[in-house]
Amino acid sequence: MGRGRQGSKRGKSAPRAAKRSSQRPAQRKGYASNAPLLDVVVERLGGRGDGLAKADITVGYVTETRPLFIPFALPGERVRVRPVSDRGEGVACDLIELVEPAPERVDPACEHFMICGGCAVQHLEAGAYQSWKRDQVVQYLGRAGLGDVPVAALRTCAPEARRRADFVLRMIGRKLVAGFHERGSNRIVEITECPVLRPAIFALMQPLRQLFDGMLEQGQSIDCVVNELDNGLDLLLRLPDHPDLDFRERLAAFAEEQDLTRLSYHAEGDSLPAPVPLAQRRTPVITFGPVTVTPPPGAFLQATMDGEATIQELVRQGTQGARAVLDLYAGCGTLCLALDGSAERLAVEGDDALLAAIRGGADAARLGGRVRTERRDLTQRPFAGKELGKFDAVVLDPPRAGAREQAAALADSKVQRIVYVSCNPATFARDARTLVDGGYACLEVTPIDQFLWTPHIELVAHFVRRDG
Repeated sequence: MGRGRQGSKRGKSAPRAAKRSSQRPAQRKGYASNAPLLDVVVERLGGRGDGLAKADITVGYVTETRPLFIPFALPGERVRVRPVSDRGEGVACDLIELVEPAPERVDPACEHFMICGGCAVQHLEAGAYQSWKRDQVVQYLGRAGLGDVPVAALRTCAPEARRRADFVLRMIGRKLVAGFHERGSNRIVEITECPVLRPAIFALMQPLRQLFDGMLEQGQSIDCVVNELDNGLDLLLRLPDHPDLDFRERLAAFAEEQDLTRLSYHAEGDSLPAPVPLAQRRTPVITFGPVTVTPPPGAFLQATMDGEATIQELVRQGTQGARAVLDLYAGCGTLCLALDGSAERLAVEGDDALLAAIRGGADAARLGGRVRTERRDLTQRPFAGKELGKFDAVVLDPPRAGAREQAAALADSKVQRIVYVSCNPATFARDARTLVDGGYACLEVTPIDQFLWTPHIELVAHFVRRDG
């Protein structure tokens, strides 16, 4: 990669407007910058971490009471806000003035809070924050008609525990900036501290900025994906173009200087789907239970070690005594390889590189034929019918979209136990409804906080056949 090659009060018309929805004007994408300010009291904290309130909004000749979404506002606070744009049935607002703060408000842990898009609720006291996260799971279950499902206490997350990061280097004017996206924007916030990341990952930002200084043209960007493995940092660079020989040598030297375990890259628009390993100083490894795995560059990992250990513990509890376990959306073996005992396991994933990592780790651990792998697109071809009859426990850890098709197939099966790991309580509640309607009982849901000060929530749920 040579220089330049990278690549108020209710209005009188409100009652009539409420009766006749046809009188409501089309929603506007934005409100004028001189729109009247609104004084409101925040009712609760929403799923994205915004404060929720209601106010009368006048558009044209029609006034309606509409929900307001107010970032960085907390329940019980009196705030002054400016309407900015429509968001669904509500209005996104800017917080202009904090008139009466809530007692739960605390000083944020990071100077970039309210600008960096990484965190949404650093200003909320720890106990209230943890209750809010657990309540999100309870609310989604309630909306699905599963309000009687027990929800355990939130498993918490410590600062400086995030072992995976995806940050950006971008040439802005004459300056190369390293950081994360601004809240609700494509702009990059230059980061000088991060109380969430593992220190070794954060410490890599400044050397990477120095490495690429002078190498990018105006507006060009590089995505840097960093995983902290058991034996060091695994760095994947997404570059605008293939590096030339000179810069390859500089990248190899950089890996040596920073003691990286491995450095790989992927060029934008490259027809090759797999990243190119450029420097590997030792075999990258991560351990799941008794098995050591070499993950592919940039592989998905659970965000924190403690969170991963909690999920593995709950999966083991939910499959204890099972003779045959089906692991769907297996990744690089985080769950199936950490199981206890001699259970036979089939790991199913849609990525060959991840399956190769599972097979390599299982073979090295001499698990023999107890761990098998299969490549399959579970959205297009879920496990169903007689295929499921071979297993007495199923573990699934789908992406944020959930597992609608697979949940429907499981609901029609006779599998006795299901452990569902989710990173999205909304799609989980939808799929849980399907399983319960199919004859399963949801014994308990355990929420897990792996993404500190964000709205994101992991969870593990145990299901059993009611007729089993």
